[in-house]
Amino acid sequence: MNTAQFVLDNAETQPEAVKAKLIELHEKGETVEDILEFVVELQARQIKVPYPGKLTFDVCGTGGSGKSRINLSTALALKLSKNYCIAKHGNKAASGRVGSFDIIETLNLPVGDTPEKVSQQLKNYNLSFVFAPAFHPALKALAPIRKEIPHPTIFNYLGPLLNPVPLAGQMIGVPSLEVGDKLAQVCAHLNKNAALVHDTAFGLDDVSIGGATRFWAVGANKEIRTGAFFPEDYGFKTVTDFAEIAGGSLVENQEIVKQLVAGTATQAQQDFLAINAKVAAEFFDRMRQVV
Repeated sequence: MNTAQFVLDNAETQPEAVKAKLIELHEKGETVEDILEFVVELQARQIKVPYPGKLTFDVCGTGGSGKSRINLSTALALKLSKNYCIAKHGNKAASGRVGSFDIIETLNLPVGDTPEKVSQQLKNYNLSFVFAPAFHPALKALAPIRKEIPHPTIFNYLGPLLNPVPLAGQMIGVPSLEVGDKLAQVCAHLNKNAALVHDTAFGLDDVSIGGATRFWAVGANKEIRTGAFFPEDYGFKTVTDFAEIAGGSLVENQEIVKQLVAGTATQAQQDFLAINAKVAAEFFDRMRQVV
C-alpha cells in the first residue's frame, strides 16, 4: 500500500494517523512523485463527466498563499465564459479563509454536483462550477482532518489537477516558485495542457497586477516553457499596495465578486481581473489552435 492509498483508505478509521502522514508529507516537502501518486489514485476513484461536446477550460488556483485575498478566479470564470466553455473545479475552504464555493453558493451560480448537471450547464451556459466533493467521494472523510491542519497539505496542490471534465487546457495559480516547478512537471507527466502562474510581487496564485508574474507553459511533447512578464506588458499600471486588491471576510469577498462582475469594483480590482482574463484568453486561444 502506497502513501496515497493509506491516506484515502484510512481517513475515517485512523484519522490521527492520516493527519500525521499529511503533516509529515508537508514537513519533508511534497515531491513530484508524491503528487503524481495521489493524482493517479484519486483519478481512479473519481466520478467522471463525459466530454461535453466542445473544448472546455478551467481556471483554478491551489490557494495556500496565506494572504487575505479576494476570490478572483470565481469572477474570472464568469468573465471568460462569455467566450470560452469553463468548467471551474472548486470547493469550500479547507485550509484557507474563503473557498470558491463559499462564494458561489450565495450568488445563485450554476453549481454542478452530478455529471448530468455539469454537462447540461456547460451546454446551456458555457459555465459550470464543478463541486469537487461530489466527484471525489474518497475525499469526504478527509475534510475534517484537513480543517485541523493549520497549513496547506498535498490536497491543496491536487485540486486543479482533478477536474472530472475532460479539459482542452487550464490556467493554474500557484503560491510559490517551488510549487510551480513541481506542478509543471506533474502536468507534463499527465500530458496536461496547462499554464501555471505565480505572482512574485504579492505571493498570490494569480497573474500579478503588482509586479512580475512567473509562468510555466506546459504543452505538446511534455515541453515546459518558463518565463516572466509584467502588468505593463499587457497595458496595465502596476499596483504597489496589496491593500488595493486585498480581500476580507466571506461577506466582503461576495460583494467584491459582485462588483467585479458588474464592473463597479475599484480600478485596481478591475485591472487585477482584466490582466488575468487577458492571459487566460491568450493561452486558451493557443490551445484552440492546437487541439
